[in-house]
Amino acid sequence: MVTGADRGIGLAAAEYLARHGAHVLTLCTAAGERGHTAATMSRRRAWGNRMDNVPCDLAQLEQVRRAARDILGLAGGRVDVLVNNAGVAALPPTRSADGHEAHFAVNHLGHFALTGHLLPGLLNAPQPRVVNVTSVLHWLGRFRPDQAAAPRRYHRWTAYFDSKLANLLFTHGLHAFADARGLPLRSIAAHPGLVNTTLGSRDLRADARHLEARALEWVQARRQSPAQGALSLLRAATDPHIDGGDLLGPGGRWECSGPPVPVRAARRATDPRAAERLWRLSQHLTGHPFPTDGRKPTRDHGENL
Repeated sequence: MVTGADRGIGLAAAEYLARHGAHVLTLCTAAGERGHTAATMSRRRAWGNRMDNVPCDLAQLEQVRRAARDILGLAGGRVDVLVNNAGVAALPPTRSADGHEAHFAVNHLGHFALTGHLLPGLLNAPQPRVVNVTSVLHWLGRFRPDQAAAPRRYHRWTAYFDSKLANLLFTHGLHAFADARGLPLRSIAAHPGLVNTTLGSRDLRADARHLEARALEWVQARRQSPAQGALSLLRAATDPHIDGGDLLGPGGRWECSGPPVPVRAARRATDPRAAERLWRLSQHLTGHPFPTDGRKPTRDHGENL
């Protein structure tokens, strides 16, 4: 299962997995022409392997719940790998339908809820893993529990950096959750480096910030292609020697490009107290998609929905 697979590194990762025999489910922002076209093109490129698209807006938690039900139906109740890749960047002040700041809602809360709803399906796989896609720019992020979903002062890039830090804290929170219950689930983080995509620049242009968009595009165009950026995600999804809680990223200078290797996360991204606080906040804001009674989650994929 790959979210945000209608373009960029998500599409590149989904195509690669399908070419190598996987049944890939993609989750695109909407059921519109973009998602349909991406899925159709991928089927053609994947030499006949199965690829199905599930429409969902990750900013709408009710849609996430319904999408998880559809995913489990299409997957026959078993999900081997979930790649939480979809994301937004550089948005103007925006709230989700549930009232949460949009970067936090899409980049973190939607994936938190999706993972929780898909947990029974993941536990039906022999060696399940969840890959959370973060950014090397998580080093600039901060976790402010009282402002994560509704910051008092807003800056578009600060909100993005904070959401990427949340991706890493979630990775460690999920690792601790699985470890405490003796679950075989591995929770891994990956970042693609600097990739030539429209992430960030697309929304800057929509907000008439053309000079800033051009500068970002100029930098992105001189680094990795989406296929190269997807390598960190793919290694995190498939390498049997990667442990839960690990972070993979490009091994080149400043982690902007190069082959995927284990890299170091910011200290605040591995703080167990911050991870626990984010976990409790996310459970509350998303309606508790993860079990809270301390017992091992059921493997009946219908029960958790």
